[in-house]
Amino acid sequence: MGQVNQHKRALLITGTIVPNSNFVVHTNVQERRDEYYASLIFYADNFEEDDVFFLENSSYDFSADAEFQQLLTDKKITLLKFSVSDKYNLGKGYQEFEMLDAAIDKLYDKYTSFIKITGRYKVLNLKELTDYTCYGLVADFHKKLKVTQTNVFYVSRIFYNNYLKNLYLKVDDSNGVYIEKIVYEKVHTQELKKEIKLFPKNPIITGISGSYGGTLNRNKLKMKIRNIERKLLCVFRINQFLIEY
Repeated sequence: MGQVNQHKRALLITGTIVPNSNFVVHTNVQERRDEYYASLIFYADNFEEDDVFFLENSSYDFSADAEFQQLLTDKKITLLKFSVSDKYNLGKGYQEFEMLDAAIDKLYDKYTSFIKITGRYKVLNLKELTDYTCYGLVADFHKKLKVTQTNVFYVSRIFYNNYLKNLYLKVDDSNGVYIEKIVYEKVHTQELKKEIKLFPKNPIITGISGSYGGTLNRNKLKMKIRNIERKLLCVFRINQFLIEY
């Protein structure tokens, strides 16, 4: 077994360049490829002290994309290529967490924590949001909707292995059983409230949603209110949003 460095972490950037789901409307392969390309540059440049991995599970042929290969080499990004899933009807969450499970199994002995990002999105303030050691799960949890935002989260390897591993097997987007709901149910029914936290500030995310094809920009006033709410919830040690707006 390899020796884990104290507080060593990695970025896991997930991607599916060629869509393989019934629930994706943003299907232009060249546009998706270019969005992943730009995001990888952004994360590699902003997290030079961490190791960056690109998890990809589509039929995209990287051997025919010299520019992408050069990027991976120049930015020291490791490509973890996975087979195309045959569970396209179960949705994106199933396939993404199937990859995450396999990647964390592979990297478990090398890192104590992982930052996971949906690859086409740029979380502009991610550095600020993760500038501390993670011992559990840091994400945004919503009580009214009963969902955990999984587009970006920060998790210790032990928490992931103990509580999130194999959850993807329960996902079925066609019946409204989304990974966001499954993760929320897991961390609350397991009485894990002391091990989960909200992000200290709103993640500032740019990009195009794969699910509905619209921008991820949020209302600025609502986000200011949400940031104030985060501070209040922290004071009262409440680890989820109680209202939606």
